[in-house]
Amino acid sequence: MAPRRDETVSVKKKAAAAGKKTAPAKKTAPAKKTAAPRKKAVLAKKRAPAKRPAQDGRKAGAQGLLRAGLKALGNVRDDVVKRQTNVIESLLGIGQPKGDAAPRGFALESFGIRKFEDVFDQRVATALQRLGMPTAQEIQELREQMKRLLEHLERIESGRRKR
Repeated sequence: MAPRRDETVSVKKKAAAAGKKTAPAKKTAPAKKTAAPRKKAVLAKKRAPAKRPAQDGRKAGAQGLLRAGLKALGNVRDDVVKRQTNVIESLLGIGQPKGDAAPRGFALESFGIRKFEDVFDQRVATALQRLGMPTAQEIQELREQMKRLLEHLERIESGRRKR
Protein backbone atom coordinates (compact mmCIF):
# COMPACT_ATOMS: atom_id res chain seq x y z
CA MET A 1 0.00 0.00 0.00
CA ALA A 2 1.45 3.33 -1.03
CA PRO A 3 1.93 5.92 1.70
CA ARG A 4 -0.59 8.72 1.73
CA ARG A 5 0.54 12.15 0.71
CA ASP A 6 0.69 14.70 3.49
CA GLU A 7 -1.65 17.41 2.25
CA THR A 8 -1.02 19.75 5.15
CA VAL A 9 2.26 20.84 3.58
CA SER A 10 0.56 21.88 0.34
CA VAL A 11 -2.21 23.66 2.26
CA LYS A 12 0.37 25.59 4.27
CA LYS A 13 2.25 26.54 1.09
CA LYS A 14 -0.95 27.80 -0.54
CA ALA A 15 -1.82 29.81 2.56
CA ALA A 16 1.67 31.34 2.65
CA ALA A 17 1.47 32.18 -1.05
CA ALA A 18 -1.94 33.80 -0.58
CA GLY A 19 -0.58 35.83 2.33
CA LYS A 20 2.33 37.15 0.23
CA LYS A 21 0.11 38.21 -2.65
CA THR A 22 -1.31 41.63 -2.07
CA ALA A 23 -3.21 43.99 -4.24
CA PRO A 24 -0.99 46.08 -6.48
CA ALA A 25 -0.14 49.45 -5.02
CA LYS A 26 -2.25 52.24 -6.39
CA LYS A 27 -0.40 55.23 -7.64
CA THR A 28 -1.71 58.27 -5.90
CA ALA A 29 -0.56 61.79 -5.61
CA PRO A 30 2.03 62.24 -2.90
CA ALA A 31 0.38 62.96 0.40
CA LYS A 32 0.92 66.36 1.84
CA LYS A 33 0.77 65.25 5.43
CA THR A 34 1.55 61.97 7.09
CA ALA A 35 -0.98 60.42 9.44
CA ALA A 36 -0.26 60.41 13.11
CA PRO A 37 0.90 57.06 14.54
CA ARG A 38 -2.41 56.66 16.35
CA LYS A 39 -4.39 57.12 13.16
CA LYS A 40 -2.15 54.60 11.37
CA ALA A 41 -2.95 51.97 14.00
CA VAL A 42 -6.68 52.63 13.63
CA LEU A 43 -6.45 52.39 9.86
CA ALA A 44 -4.43 49.19 10.11
CA LYS A 45 -7.09 47.66 12.37
CA LYS A 46 -9.81 48.61 9.92
CA ARG A 47 -7.98 47.07 6.98
CA ALA A 48 -7.00 43.82 8.72
CA PRO A 49 -10.57 42.50 9.20
CA ALA A 50 -11.15 42.80 5.46
CA LYS A 51 -8.61 39.99 4.86
CA ARG A 52 -9.68 37.79 7.78
CA PRO A 53 -13.16 36.72 6.59
CA ALA A 54 -11.65 35.00 3.57
CA GLN A 55 -9.04 33.26 5.71
CA ASP A 56 -11.63 32.46 8.38
CA GLY A 57 -13.88 31.05 5.68
CA ARG A 58 -11.08 28.78 4.51
CA LYS A 59 -10.32 27.73 8.09
CA ALA A 60 -13.98 27.11 8.80
CA GLY A 61 -14.32 25.11 5.59
CA ALA A 62 -11.28 23.02 6.40
CA GLN A 63 -12.42 22.51 9.99
CA GLY A 64 -15.90 21.60 8.76
CA LEU A 65 -14.46 19.01 6.39
CA LEU A 66 -12.27 17.64 9.16
CA ARG A 67 -15.20 17.42 11.56
CA ALA A 68 -17.39 15.74 8.93
CA GLY A 69 -14.65 13.20 8.23
CA LEU A 70 -14.16 12.47 11.91
CA LYS A 71 -17.90 12.10 12.39
CA ALA A 72 -18.08 9.64 9.48
CA LEU A 73 -15.20 7.64 10.95
CA GLY A 74 -16.91 7.63 14.33
CA ASN A 75 -20.13 6.34 12.76
CA VAL A 76 -18.25 3.56 10.98
CA ARG A 77 -16.43 2.62 14.19
CA ASP A 78 -19.72 2.47 16.10
CA ASP A 79 -21.28 0.32 13.38
CA VAL A 80 -18.34 -2.11 13.42
CA VAL A 81 -18.46 -2.38 17.21
CA LYS A 82 -22.20 -3.05 17.09
CA ARG A 83 -21.85 -5.77 14.45
CA GLN A 84 -18.93 -7.45 16.21
CA THR A 85 -20.83 -7.39 19.48
CA ASN A 86 -23.86 -9.01 17.83
CA VAL A 87 -21.73 -11.76 16.30
CA ILE A 88 -19.88 -12.52 19.53
CA GLU A 89 -23.08 -12.45 21.60
CA SER A 90 -24.81 -14.81 19.19
CA LEU A 91 -21.81 -17.16 19.24
CA LEU A 92 -21.77 -17.20 23.03
CA GLY A 93 -25.55 -17.38 23.26
CA ILE A 94 -25.87 -14.27 25.43
CA GLY A 95 -27.47 -11.91 22.95
CA GLN A 96 -30.87 -10.37 23.48
CA PRO A 97 -33.38 -12.43 21.45
CA LYS A 98 -35.66 -10.34 19.28
CA GLY A 99 -39.33 -11.10 18.62
CA ASP A 100 -38.79 -12.73 15.22
CA ALA A 101 -35.30 -14.02 15.98
CA ALA A 102 -34.34 -17.55 14.98
CA PRO A 103 -33.31 -20.11 17.61
CA ARG A 104 -29.71 -20.05 18.85
CA GLY A 105 -28.69 -23.22 17.00
CA PHE A 106 -29.78 -21.68 13.75
CA ALA A 107 -27.74 -18.54 14.47
CA LEU A 108 -24.60 -20.65 14.70
CA GLU A 109 -25.49 -22.43 11.48
CA SER A 110 -26.04 -19.12 9.72
CA PHE A 111 -22.43 -18.17 10.44
CA GLY A 112 -21.17 -21.55 9.21
CA ILE A 113 -19.64 -22.40 12.58
CA ARG A 114 -20.75 -26.04 12.56
CA LYS A 115 -19.24 -26.61 9.13
CA PHE A 116 -16.08 -24.85 10.21
CA GLU A 117 -15.82 -27.09 13.29
CA ASP A 118 -16.29 -30.22 11.19
CA VAL A 119 -13.61 -29.19 8.70
CA PHE A 120 -11.27 -28.25 11.55
CA ASP A 121 -11.79 -31.61 13.29
CA GLN A 122 -11.12 -33.50 10.08
CA ARG A 123 -7.92 -31.61 9.40
CA VAL A 124 -6.63 -32.05 12.96
CA ALA A 125 -7.39 -35.79 12.81
CA THR A 126 -5.55 -36.08 9.49
CA ALA A 127 -2.54 -34.18 10.82
CA LEU A 128 -2.39 -36.35 13.96
CA GLN A 129 -2.64 -39.49 11.86
CA ARG A 130 0.28 -38.33 9.71
CA LEU A 131 2.33 -37.84 12.89
CA GLY A 132 1.58 -41.41 13.93
CA MET A 133 -0.84 -40.58 16.72
CA PRO A 134 -3.28 -43.43 17.38
CA THR A 135 -7.01 -42.83 16.97
CA ALA A 136 -9.46 -42.88 19.87
CA GLN A 137 -10.58 -46.37 18.86
CA GLU A 138 -7.02 -47.68 18.83
CA ILE A 139 -6.39 -46.20 22.30
CA GLN A 140 -9.55 -47.87 23.64
CA GLU A 141 -8.40 -51.23 22.20
CA LEU A 142 -5.01 -50.76 23.87
CA ARG A 143 -6.70 -50.07 27.22
CA GLU A 144 -8.75 -53.24 26.98
CA GLN A 145 -5.67 -55.24 26.02
CA MET A 146 -3.73 -53.80 28.99
CA LYS A 147 -6.60 -54.68 31.30
CA ARG A 148 -6.60 -58.31 30.07
CA LEU A 149 -2.81 -58.52 30.40
CA LEU A 150 -2.90 -57.21 33.98
CA GLU A 151 -5.61 -59.72 34.91
CA HIS A 152 -3.58 -62.53 33.32
CA LEU A 153 -0.43 -61.38 35.17
CA GLU A 154 -2.29 -61.32 38.50
CA ARG A 155 -3.52 -64.90 37.90
CA ILE A 156 -0.01 -66.08 37.18
CA GLU A 157 1.42 -64.39 40.30
CA SER A 158 -1.36 -65.63 42.55
CA GLY A 159 -0.74 -69.20 41.23
CA ARG A 160 2.98 -68.99 42.16
CA ARG A 161 2.19 -67.72 45.64
CA LYS A 162 -0.06 -70.69 46.34
CA ARG A 163 2.73 -73.15 45.66
